[in-house]
Amino acid sequence: MTGGFAGFRFGIAELAILGLLFPAECEDLPVWSVEDRAIFRRAADLVARKGGDLFVPPGDGQDALAEAQWEANARASGWWPFTWVKTGPDGDCIRQVHDLTLPLLWGTEWLLVELERRRFTYADPAIRAASDLIRHAKARLDVLREHEGGFVNDVPDLRDVCERLSDTLQGRCPVLMAWPVLEPEPV
Repeated sequence: MTGGFAGFRFGIAELAILGLLFPAECEDLPVWSVEDRAIFRRAADLVARKGGDLFVPPGDGQDALAEAQWEANARASGWWPFTWVKTGPDGDCIRQVHDLTLPLLWGTEWLLVELERRRFTYADPAIRAASDLIRHAKARLDVLREHEGGFVNDVPDLRDVCERLSDTLQGRCPVLMAWPVLEPEPV
């Protein structure tokens, strides 16, 4: 397996990947097991391959993100809400979609800890931007949890807040992420 380095902008998918690789530990919940972390790693691989806007497979299909979502919700019911998106020209059709707010929150919390470990102060724009994104992600999750999931079309989007964090980080420090180069699977 080979690896690659790339400088890039942080968006929803990239922060969700970080969150799936470093899921939050909660004092009132058991520690993630090796099996749990393997599930989250497969979900991170899926997001790395496909990006942040992923539909849930129809019918009884289950992908790595669905498996990760079930694992998270087995610990705390409704922790990672199930969501849908309105589609079609008039928004009269719906499809279930993977909402990445929870893993994005985990990834941003991990990033914030790393920034603080490097002695960034609260006055630093990167710390403020990460804290702002955490606040927006928690507010989005609160709305989704209150409605037991629901339509993501009806809740505030996080793209602009992610862009502000990415802009701030680009101006403050290099952003690199190593990820294994994926070989095509034999047919």
